[in-house]
Amino acid sequence: MIITKKLAGLVVLGALCVASLCEAAEEFPNRSVRIVVAYSAGGGNDLIARLLAARLSEQFGKTVFVENKPGASGIVGTELVAKSPPDGYTLILSDAPHVINPYVYPSVQYDPVKDFEPVTLVATAPVVLAVFPKAPFQTVGDFIAAAKKDPGRITMGSGGTGTVSHVAGELFQLRTNIKLTHVPYKGNGPALSDAVAGQILCIFTPVGAAIPLINSSRLRAVALSAAKRSPQIPEVPTFDEAGVADYRVANWYGILASAGTPKPVVLLLNREIATAIQAPAVKERFESLMIDGGTNTPEQFVAFLKAEASRWSQVVKTVGIKAE
Repeated sequence: MIITKKLAGLVVLGALCVASLCEAAEEFPNRSVRIVVAYSAGGGNDLIARLLAARLSEQFGKTVFVENKPGASGIVGTELVAKSPPDGYTLILSDAPHVINPYVYPSVQYDPVKDFEPVTLVATAPVVLAVFPKAPFQTVGDFIAAAKKDPGRITMGSGGTGTVSHVAGELFQLRTNIKLTHVPYKGNGPALSDAVAGQILCIFTPVGAAIPLINSSRLRAVALSAAKRSPQIPEVPTFDEAGVADYRVANWYGILASAGTPKPVVLLLNREIATAIQAPAVKERFESLMIDGGTNTPEQFVAFLKAEASRWSQVVKTVGIKAE
C-alpha cells in the first residue's frame, strides 16, 4: 500500500509538472524578452540579433530587445546568460567562439553545451581567403606554393586569438602543411583595414565582412569555404575547386537559453525564430551580407554544437592556441 501511494504521488507530481510546463509555454512571453549579444554594437551578431528582435516583437506582441554585453572575447555576455534564470526570457545570439573559447581561455566558467539549452541555429556565413591585392598570388595553388617556399613569410591577420578568422587560418595550415605568421588584432575590422593597407598579406574572414572591400577591389578573394560558388562573387572558386578538399569553415549564429529552460518554451522559441528568419526583409538582408539563414531542431543544434566543439578543440590542442 505504501509503494502504491508513493507511485500515485509521483504520478500526480509528474502530471502537475507537465501541466505547469504547458502553461508556461502558453503564457510565454508575458513580458519583455532579452537577446544578449556578447560583443559591441555594430558587428554581425548585433545586426542579426536586432533583425530577429524586431520580427519576434511583432510575432509575440511583446518587446524583444537586444542588450550588448561585450568583454573577454564574448565570455562576459555568455556567462551572464549561463547564470540567468531558466525561463526563456534571457537568450543569447551565440557564434562559433562559443565552442572555441572554453579551450582557449582557462578562465571560462561554463560548458558550451551542458550549461545551455540550445534553441536553434539561425544562420551561417562561409569564410573567404582574402589577400592584399598587390600580393603575388592569384590562386590557392599560388598561395600554398609561396608559403611552402618561404615558411612564415606570409602574414595572416585575425580578429584575435581564438576567433573564427584565427582558427580558420590554423585549420587551413594543418590541411595544407604550410606555415603562416599569425598577427592577432582586437577585432576583425582592424585586421581587414591592415589587409587593405598591405600591413598583413591575408585573412580568413567571414565573407560578409569582406564583401565591400572585395567588390571595390581593395581586397582580392582567392577562395570561399562553401559547398558552391556564391552568386555575389561568382568568379571566386570554392576551396574544393581550388584543390583543398572538404575545407568547410563557417561562422555560425544560434540562439541559446540557460540550461533547464522548459522544453515547451524552447520549442515555441524554435518555431517563432524559424518564422522570423523567413520574413522577406530578413531574408533580403541576410542575402546582402552573404549570410545563409536556416534553422534546425533543438536536438540537431545540440549535435551541431558538439561536433563544432570537437573539431575546434582538436585544432586548438594541435596548434597549441593559448589566450594572450
